[in-house]
Parts: sequence; C-alpha cells; structure tokens
Amino acid sequence: MFLTGRSSHQVDDKGRIRIPVKFKDDLGKNPFITVGKNGCLYIYPKDEAERILGESFGEVSGFADDPRLDAMRKIFSRGDFVEEDKQGRISLPQYLIEHAKLSKNVVSIGMRNHVELWDEEVWSAYDNSIDLEESFKSAAKAKE
Repeated sequence: MFLTGRSSHQVDDKGRIRIPVKFKDDLGKNPFITVGKNGCLYIYPKDEAERILGESFGEVSGFADDPRLDAMRKIFSRGDFVEEDKQGRISLPQYLIEHAKLSKNVVSIGMRNHVELWDEEVWSAYDNSIDLEESFKSAAKAKE
C-alpha cells in the first residue's frame, strides 16, 4: 500500500463524508480515524492502525510515568473504527470536526500508509506556508 495524491470533496450538513475512490480500496472496511498533527485528521486502514498503535503504545502502562500516556489518551479517546452507511458515507464525530475545523469543503491527501483529512482553507494555508526547496533540503539532511 502506498497512498499518494489528493482529492477535494465535501462534508455534508450531518458531518458525513465519502472516502474518495482513489483511497477507498487501500483504506478498506472499518478504517480508523483520529486526531492528527497540524489540525488534520488521520485515517488508517484497520490493520495498519492496529499495528502502528500497538508498536507505539503497546508497552504503555497507566500505572507508570510515561511521556506517551498523554498522546495515547488523545489518540485513543478521539479515535474510532468507522463503518460506511448504505450510501457509502462515514459519520465524523463532532469533536473530530472541531479538531480539524472542518467546514463544507475538505481535502484528503495520501501520506504513504494513511490519509489526512483537512479543511480546504486550512490545508491551503498550510501547504502555501511550506517552502518546497527547504523541505527537500531538510529531507535530505534527515536521511544522512
């Protein structure tokens, strides 16, 4: 699986979206959706979510001091495995809509092993703030 590209679509008045066709097969049934960094939502295929979250938080105990506990609480309490209705839509909980400041127009972008869901205006501002040449330089340095 290698999710790339982007798709513009909409949230309806009841907080429902359709997963864009280009991402639908790779995300599969019951994808996991949760809060993401920079004001977006993360959508993972079920198996990938279970793998990543298990690797990241599998050893975290609520009885010991662990810096990952706060992130775990945010991600798990605001995440859920979602199902499509008969019209192919998934319902977004209000707290996720608020986290991502979603209005009517949204953008889904492929991010290798997951999809990010952004409000269109928030995405545009974020995307325009990135200096492409500096990003390439940073990526090259990180690989060294």
